[in-house]
Amino acid sequence: MRSNYDKTYYKNIDKNSIKAWIIGRTIGSIIFIFICSLIAHFFIIPKFGHIKIVKISTYVILGLIIAMCIVDSYIFPFIEYKQWKYGIFKDKIELIRGIIVKKKTVIPISRIQNLEIKQGPIQRIYGIASVNIITAGITEEIPLITYKEAERLTENLKNVIEIGDRVE
Repeated sequence: MRSNYDKTYYKNIDKNSIKAWIIGRTIGSIIFIFICSLIAHFFIIPKFGHIKIVKISTYVILGLIIAMCIVDSYIFPFIEYKQWKYGIFKDKIELIRGIIVKKKTVIPISRIQNLEIKQGPIQRIYGIASVNIITAGITEEIPLITYKEAERLTENLKNVIEIGDRVE
């Protein structure tokens, strides 16, 4: 007999999540780098540019920001994909995630008040969606699974909540 914590009971999110994260984070990083560059160019350098250490420090900090954005956009999505797992059990939903700090969230099915499928424009391109699980105290998310799986999952959970069927 298998334990509820057996790894075979957990599912991975969709592989297209990597592409969606890369695109979304790249767009966010470009905007963030642009704003930081504007602040440095129009506010810091003109006021304090005559002080050599401030000028050098500003460029070093901008370089670090760019490096961190590159890591966040192009390396972390691959690591996050491997870390994200979810399990739907008879009486609970378990979410496991985290790169540096592992986090496991257990949501009793009896506490679920609402379910919603969320799909942004990048997710729509790849046919993936996220399922928000809303209870009285928290909102958790199963991110980036296929849209078909998201619909099936919410329908099954809705049946369990409404009429007490078994989760498949």
